[in-house]
Amino acid sequence: MNIVEPAVQLLAHTAIVPDAIEHRLEIQEESTDAETLTVFAGRSCYESWSRPNEKTREDKDYLRRTLFEQGHFSILEHASATFYLTGVSRALLAEITRHRHLSFSVMSQRFVDESEANIVIPPAVRRSNARVTYASEDFRDDWVGDIPEALEWWGQEAVWSYEEIVEALQGEGLPRKQAREAARAVLPNMVETRIVVTGNLRAWHEVIERRTAPDADAEFQEVANLIRKELQRLAPEVFPEP
Repeated sequence: MNIVEPAVQLLAHTAIVPDAIEHRLEIQEESTDAETLTVFAGRSCYESWSRPNEKTREDKDYLRRTLFEQGHFSILEHASATFYLTGVSRALLAEITRHRHLSFSVMSQRFVDESEANIVIPPAVRRSNARVTYASEDFRDDWVGDIPEALEWWGQEAVWSYEEIVEALQGEGLPRKQAREAARAVLPNMVETRIVVTGNLRAWHEVIERRTAPDADAEFQEVANLIRKELQRLAPEVFPEP
């Protein structure tokens, strides 16, 4: 069992077909594909292909006014990004799946053997110097240790229990998948999961705005900031530096 931390990998994102765009709208070199597509979608509503307004001739100015001043975020829905999240906890899974405009594919605990599970230490615990008392392996003596050490110990205990339950249920003739399905009940929220997540840029903008706020779940703040860094490459005018 290893301790892991959140990581975000960009898997895919929207790419334009230049010839189709340029048939109506000149592509500005400084704009990314996501920004070009968003501008195209917005200008298609009024067929303002010639960029008649000097104040919004540049894509960055058009996006700033249309999105952030006028609040027309629907045009962001045409561009999307897909990420692979690793080193995240089952607690994070419960948080992120509340965002119903995202799409998810999650590592199955029914199929994947969790006897080699990694654990994710919450940010507050990683930063803590507090000490706690917890039971030793034989449950007769108490040991005092740092909270991260205690969490790691409890996580290992849960994984050992998981292994024993799987073995016992398979010994009774249950198929492996059903045994793991039942045994996962003892696994804590800090067990790592891995998730493929896709969203359009409007959905991602809402996630970033809400989940980087100081009152958001601490692990989700870390993940949201990692995602924002990737999105800044795709659409810096939409996801500016905080």
